[in-house]
Amino acid sequence: MAWRNLARYVKSLEASGELVRIQRPVDVELEAGCIADLLVKTDGPAVVFEQPKLPDGTISEIPLVMNLFGTEKRTRKALGVTGETDIGDRLVSLMKPDIGTYVKRPWKAFPLALDALSLPPKRVRRGRCQDVVMEHADVTKLPIPKTWPMDGGRYITLPLVVTKDPESGEHNLGMYRGQVHGPIEVGLHWQIHKHGADHAAAYEDGRMPVAICIGGPPELIFSAVAPLPDNLEEYMFAGFLGRRRLRITKALTQDLMVPADADIVIEGYVEPGETKQEGPFGDHFGFYSLTGQYPVLKVTAITHRKNAMLPATIVGLPPMEDGYIGEAIGSQFTPVLRFQHRDVVGVHLPMETGFHNLAIVASKQRYPRQARKTAMGLLGAGQMMFLKTIVAVDADHDPKNLEALLDVLNNNVDPREDILVIEGMVGDSLDPATPYENVQSKILIDASGIVDADPRSGKDGPEGSPAKASPGWRRGEGKAPGVPEGFLDSVQAVEHVVDSRLLRPSILVVTTRIEGRPDPKTGMIGRDEEAAANQRKHISQLIDSIWQLPNSKMLRWLFITDDDLNLHDIGTRRRLLWQLFARFDVDRGLRFDAGKARIAWDATTPIPSMEGEVPTRRWPAVTLHDPAMMERVRRSIAEDGLGVRNWPNHILK
Repeated sequence: MAWRNLARYVKSLEASGELVRIQRPVDVELEAGCIADLLVKTDGPAVVFEQPKLPDGTISEIPLVMNLFGTEKRTRKALGVTGETDIGDRLVSLMKPDIGTYVKRPWKAFPLALDALSLPPKRVRRGRCQDVVMEHADVTKLPIPKTWPMDGGRYITLPLVVTKDPESGEHNLGMYRGQVHGPIEVGLHWQIHKHGADHAAAYEDGRMPVAICIGGPPELIFSAVAPLPDNLEEYMFAGFLGRRRLRITKALTQDLMVPADADIVIEGYVEPGETKQEGPFGDHFGFYSLTGQYPVLKVTAITHRKNAMLPATIVGLPPMEDGYIGEAIGSQFTPVLRFQHRDVVGVHLPMETGFHNLAIVASKQRYPRQARKTAMGLLGAGQMMFLKTIVAVDADHDPKNLEALLDVLNNNVDPREDILVIEGMVGDSLDPATPYENVQSKILIDASGIVDADPRSGKDGPEGSPAKASPGWRRGEGKAPGVPEGFLDSVQAVEHVVDSRLLRPSILVVTTRIEGRPDPKTGMIGRDEEAAANQRKHISQLIDSIWQLPNSKMLRWLFITDDDLNLHDIGTRRRLLWQLFARFDVDRGLRFDAGKARIAWDATTPIPSMEGEVPTRRWPAVTLHDPAMMERVRRSIAEDGLGVRNWPNHILK
């Protein structure tokens, strides 16, 4: 479905009871974001703030709208699909048309022809995005929210950043957050790996034109973050999504083509080499991303449509709205991934882990180590280059079933032969756990079955090829070993263990208290070498003590995390996933026993240090609302017509 503009999508949500309007003044600093967070964490509706109150106390004429995509149902509605893979199926049909069928039944090619015709954008003389030209361009007059107390300022969180290759003229549409530095300055957080950064590097000797577009057809937002093939521009994909050519128009002050139906367009330029400190910013890993030097957009014009709205989101400790966007994109693009990597059956990146921390990949298994090969191939596929952990499972395994994931980790993984560490790979600059920015090691866990042709099956191979049989349980013969009943009693008696829980017979999670660890509310910037040394000693002693317990040889997985989590609370699994991956670094936190038959996974909050074997950078604070604001929002939200909503008890507060 082509929404044509944001207003049509909002109207549709309202008609179906999926959107409410708050008529009273709401502060764009902290209050609006806190309301949106509570709504997304309680499966609430989208919300329009009709009177967004700016920091100077004035009311913006432009409403602020949030939580537009905060459920699976709404993301599918925005995309105009009903199935999980509709978009990917259409894309694959374009990439590899079934010529034989179309020759025999030409009418079946009609949808394909319509999709092809919708690709090229349509130029118009003047767009609705230019209905109103702000007389004195001033970004601070827009209802841009500040969503977390320690954010460096107000941020454009659903920006559609338009840049252009100076040689080819090709336009790129990317989503790089924009920090409001002042009336005519916006910081642009494009990471070194991004297409926008590629364009910036090409403008060595001159100003780079940039436009930040906000709002417009929902398909624009998905186009900006979708993992598109290199030969498919975002403007083309937006037309493909909406099944009609995207309307674009010339920017008023810059040599750029911008979406004609955007709600707001901020035009400007970037001076080569000029940067400004950007951040902190509460990001999708659940922490404040660290400050850094990033380019600055110098604003030359601000235009907007009549009756414009400013859409925004809040990202932080999952689950969040961006999680639903990410899961939708992951599902919809699975057919494309299968087309590019023919052994892939399914892929899931859980929102609880921040997407880049974990992927579960279901793979065909016809020959030895095929699943490993599939997983390795995905580590170089687009944004999946940032993955920290990738788990390979069999083709009949549902990657979205996290309980089934625990089963295969228990039944199919022998650490001596199924865990591979890949050192010194590309890392995510937003991941605070990595010892070095943009560099990290990765872990590949092969939880797939063993095929007959694999030497580990114990069956005769080709002439002259010896077999090396894995244990019977690993070959699917009998039950996987695990610790006996009563083992937790001995674990609880171990010094430094606060709480423990067996997730499966061979999988144990324990919590412990680390003295001097970073406070989740403040983080830790300076180093504390003594406390860090004590932490390393503490964890080492804890691991050794548990591994020396009777029957502990059957305990193949030992996960350790901080005692700020109740392992027996409702909703613990979701929060546990976050802690085990967000605070974990492969080089610093992964340890094998002497025979490599058991692993320990240290996911305690690291204390900044440079003296250990693996350094720890400054550690950021967790994205937490002010408790008084949380209570204020909880009380006011019922008066706003949103019913009684309470904060989930398993989130950090």
